[in-house]
Amino acid sequence: MMKFQPASFFKNIFLILIFPVAFLACNDVHDLPPSNEQLLIETAAERENLSLFVQAIDHSGLRQALSDQGPFTIFVPNDEAFLEALQFLGASSIQSIPRENLAALLVYHVIPGRVLSSQIASGEVDTFLENAVLNISRTGGNIVLNDSIQVITSNIEARNGMIHEIDRVLFPPSNSILDVIENNGFTTMLNAVLTAEIDEELAIGGPFTFFVPTNAAFTRFLNDNDLTASEFSAFPNLEDLLKIHLLEGVLPASGIEAGAYLSASEEPIFISLAPNGAIWINGNTRVTSTNLNADNGIVHVIDYVISSPQQSLSELILEFATAESPQFTYLYAALEKSGLAASLNRGFEDNVTLFAPTDEAFEALFIDLRVTGIEEIPAETLERILQYHLSPQRLFSQDLREDATLPTTLSGQTLNVNLAQLNINESGLISDFLNIHGQNGVLHGIDQVLIPED
Repeated sequence: MMKFQPASFFKNIFLILIFPVAFLACNDVHDLPPSNEQLLIETAAERENLSLFVQAIDHSGLRQALSDQGPFTIFVPNDEAFLEALQFLGASSIQSIPRENLAALLVYHVIPGRVLSSQIASGEVDTFLENAVLNISRTGGNIVLNDSIQVITSNIEARNGMIHEIDRVLFPPSNSILDVIENNGFTTMLNAVLTAEIDEELAIGGPFTFFVPTNAAFTRFLNDNDLTASEFSAFPNLEDLLKIHLLEGVLPASGIEAGAYLSASEEPIFISLAPNGAIWINGNTRVTSTNLNADNGIVHVIDYVISSPQQSLSELILEFATAESPQFTYLYAALEKSGLAASLNRGFEDNVTLFAPTDEAFEALFIDLRVTGIEEIPAETLERILQYHLSPQRLFSQDLREDATLPTTLSGQTLNVNLAQLNINESGLISDFLNIHGQNGVLHGIDQVLIPED
């Protein structure tokens, strides 16, 4: 898989940038070697193959900091190394790189003190880029940085430090969201990301918050939807499906609140906080691990694949009513007769919760009312009953609280929540019909018709 460490570093430099004032911690500038009275940058400028480094120092604004303080040791990429880096980054010139980004890149090449090559040992060395170290490997006189970058000319002395010429530009270690996905073994998501061609966005874009399903979560999702892995990969809206999991900005677990969040697919996801503190998405997806930090955002792990509802509540009820094993047939007939079916046929702009009586619940009501069916109940009566089953808010089961009082769309009438008994008033919530998500709200099946007060 292609890595984008340099681009990721440039895109998200604000997370780790340390400005040249950090150089003030170095030793006095007058710790001089006898052989060269030139400063570091002047010394580099005298060498033809280090001219691009000098351009980079001047463009970044670091010349004064590297002249007034010291001593420093700088691992200086030669001109060939800079040209290779510019090509890789897609930059036309040194000057096309933003100054602050270039400054951070360059200070990653600087370590404190005047360090001769004979004093360089294997191990990690702190640089002037915050929290970024160089990994040094030494075998005899051969010195390699970050596993592959060779010191090719050493001990170029200057008045305030030492230069060692290297054959490639050093890029700070990357930990992009894409890296987090790969390094934590989320292979199904990684393959999906690569197939949808959003890997570069997750590597160099951001900052983002990404909810990442585990491999087991993907398996559950595929089984529930009778899909094979190849069918899922060929899904025409795969990019949109993955971007439902992506939010702009960094949202740590401590900052997550219940409510709607607009995803990168431009469709909302709905987060609930359960009474035990668990974080749920769209009523059926639980956050199982939080705050996997990346340079360009944060990752939270989830136990299912998030999908956006494609039907309104009215359409969902009709689908249930016309299924091979139908349910909610009386409810749909009641909605049609009362004229409320149209009000439940809306999109994400609406937020309702429907406590939906099953067919068995309506049959019990018919006995109580001494009627044979919906057609014998006046439309006005049905409308009043159904309004009492609607709460003007999007409430997943995880949003319900013990002894809560829920408003309804029937003026002056409320519902009572009994979580201990899983009841709404005296009607039991049915586990098989919880959190049925539509564009305009949520449906929960109940086993009794709720009758409002007179």
